[in-house]
Amino acid sequence: MEFFAGIDAGSTSTEMVLMDGQANIVALAKAPTAGNILAAAASVFGQVLATAGVERDRICRIVATGYGRKTVPFADLAVTEITCYALGAFFLDSAVRSVIDIGGQDSKFIALGPDGRVKNFVMNDKCAAGTGRFLEMIARTFAVPLDELGPLALAHKNKVRISNICAVFAESEMISLFSHGVPREDIINAAHQAICERIGGMMGRVGLEEKVFFCGGVARNSGMVQKLEQVLGVGLALPEDVETVGAIGAALHAIKTARQEALADKG
Repeated sequence: MEFFAGIDAGSTSTEMVLMDGQANIVALAKAPTAGNILAAAASVFGQVLATAGVERDRICRIVATGYGRKTVPFADLAVTEITCYALGAFFLDSAVRSVIDIGGQDSKFIALGPDGRVKNFVMNDKCAAGTGRFLEMIARTFAVPLDELGPLALAHKNKVRISNICAVFAESEMISLFSHGVPREDIINAAHQAICERIGGMMGRVGLEEKVFFCGGVARNSGMVQKLEQVLGVGLALPEDVETVGAIGAALHAIKTARQEALADKG
């Protein structure tokens, strides 16, 4: 049996998916990137081989995507996140027409056609606003674990606004609000609101059409899910595993390109 793999080397975490030739997932693994893409990639590679019980030479093709895709030494191809997230989302749910992926270093908004092809996209990779980095900054400011931000935002009592979305100025504004007695839950909720309003503006540039898929590590934040639904005015569908969509798409791309090349050779 032949196998194909996809690896999503993100700034925060790295995921790898191993598929057989019929696109069945036979193994998957995750590891924190922790500033070392090479070590994280080696870790997930070893995990999927061990879980599947296969040898390296039985993997026909490995496709890398994500922030560190060009530095994965064992990958045969490096493919953009737009391509892989579109493939992965459509594979998981063919009714998806809009994809929102918010990761640690960037955010992506993709419009899909009925056939799953990318119609349009916009990507934010130059500013921390609208990415996981902004949420990490909020967690540091209030000295709370990252996974507690969502519940804290949902526990707010009063509405306040943060006028600055720039991470540097927003942090100063949040500290000022806190020093004036504004509860941290209200400030954290205001920060979520500001992030989601920025995301909503970017989504408007690609066009929002249901069904809307929300993936990436930030999709684990319950406050972001609720606030984004309010801002966009639509319900969000979350995959069972919000972090592996890109790796699934990369594995599918490995299968697709290998088949295309095999057909070309026969022709």
